[in-house]
Order: sequence, then structure tokens, then C-alpha cells
Amino acid sequence: MQTTYDFTPRHDAMALTGEVPLWDADRGCVWWLDIQGQRLLRHQPGGTNSAIPLPGQCGLIALGDSGRLVLGLEDGLAALDPETMAWERLSDTEADAPERRLNDGKPDRHGRLWFGSMDMSGKGATTGGLFRRDLDGKVEKVLSDIAIPNAIVGHPEIDAIWFTDTPSRMLEQLDLDTNGRIVARRTLLKLPEGSHPDGMSMDGAGKLWLAVVGPGEVLQIDPKSGEILSRILLPVRRPTMAVWSDTTMFVTSQRRFLGPDALQEQPLAGCLIGMPGNCGAGPVLRVAGV
Repeated sequence: MQTTYDFTPRHDAMALTGEVPLWDADRGCVWWLDIQGQRLLRHQPGGTNSAIPLPGQCGLIALGDSGRLVLGLEDGLAALDPETMAWERLSDTEADAPERRLNDGKPDRHGRLWFGSMDMSGKGATTGGLFRRDLDGKVEKVLSDIAIPNAIVGHPEIDAIWFTDTPSRMLEQLDLDTNGRIVARRTLLKLPEGSHPDGMSMDGAGKLWLAVVGPGEVLQIDPKSGEILSRILLPVRRPTMAVWSDTTMFVTSQRRFLGPDALQEQPLAGCLIGMPGNCGAGPVLRVAGV
């Protein structure tokens, strides 16, 4: 069942690629990114919006144990305290590959950070990978030959993550052992031609929400069976990720790649948009030791 809801602009930042909205309950805000604009964006519901310039293109935001933000930049992971603006370098992942940047990532239930890298040329080269930052801070590459890593989500109760290489159109489940090694890999869902999976999150009921570029929709998915439980049609055709607070679904999207006619038809492209709802905020999984 596909349903259209009324979304309204919450932060009109005109992002080229708006991405990875993160609900920060402690601060009562949504963090999100303008990747090519090199900005960390902040939306305070009922309050103000703001932007922090970044030293390069950033592809992921996660919360650390301390409340600091973990950011995935072009040349590695960094931690940022947004109150003091103090930075700490966490890794040099892909620093030796100026043609690649980090893209998308979230912790698993133990606090290991799973994240990807991708080619920045726009040619779709399969030179990226999937990485795991362990509890001791060491980073290991666990999958190679990746084009666009996305939909990375951990589970609060089981040793597994979900993942997609967007051009494959497959949402996969990666089962893990207690050390974070991949022990099984299965396709949970494959989307039809013209539908490209992007970012994903989990709601308060443990259901997955996958943004789909092309038809411009968000799918609610059962994480065990892969069944599509509902479809929400969006006012943008290139949504990148949806996330729930306690009362609202927030969605990011791209203006990049849209021509003048498409931008006129999709005036909310590149905004953080939202609609009221009651699915509830998902589990707070944090990067250990940061």
C-alpha cells in the first residue's frame, strides 16, 4: 500500500545532497549533512536552524558514547564536540585514496562502527568498500568492490547489520559473530528496475525505513522477512534517508542531478522535510569509546 502524506519544510538548506539525518534526543535536534556543500546542518524543532562548515565532504554522522559526533570525511573518521568545536582524528581510512570518500555508516549493538567508502567521480566505479571500526579503535576493511554503500543499520538485540550496494538494488542482512566477523550474508529484498535503495534507519518498533531514489518513496520493511509493510510517497524523487523522532518522520534528499524542470516540480528537494507520526524514535546505538 502506497500512501501520500503532507510533508512540510523544516530546514530549507538547499543541500546539494542532503543526507543521513540523525535524531539526537539529548540535544533535541536533528543533525544532517550537505555532502557537496561541506556543511554539518542542525535543525532544532520549534527553534533555530544552523550550519557548521566542514573541512571536506562528509558522508556519515553517528553519536559516540560521550555524546560527540562521529563524522566520516573524505580522508577518515573524526569526532566533533559541537559545543566546543574540538576535533579529534579517529582514523585515516581512505586518506591515501583522494578519489574516494566515506559514505554512510552506523554502529552495531556493541558499539562497533560499520561504514562504507565510494568513488567520488560519479562514474560508478566499484572501488569502495565496507569497513568496521572495532572496540579498540582499529579499522578493518571487510568487503571490497563496492560502488555506493548505503542502508547501513545495526540491531539493538542481535548480531547483524543491514547493508546495500545501491546499484545492486539488493538490501542484504549480514550476520555477525561475537567478534564482528561476517558469518552469513543473505538478500532480504531486491527492488525493481528504476528503484535505487539509499539510506535506512530503524524506528521504535524495530521496523526498517528505506529511502528509495527513483519513485521517491520510503519503504517500511520487516527486518526478519523483508516484507514491505507500507510505502510512503514523497514530494521528492531523490530521497536519501528517513529517521523518526518521537513525533516526526524527517527525510533528506538531493537537489544534485536535478534539472530546472525537475527542481520546479520538486521545490522541497534539498530541504529537510518532516511529517507528524507515531512510529517513535529508533534505538540509540553509539560508537564505543568516542
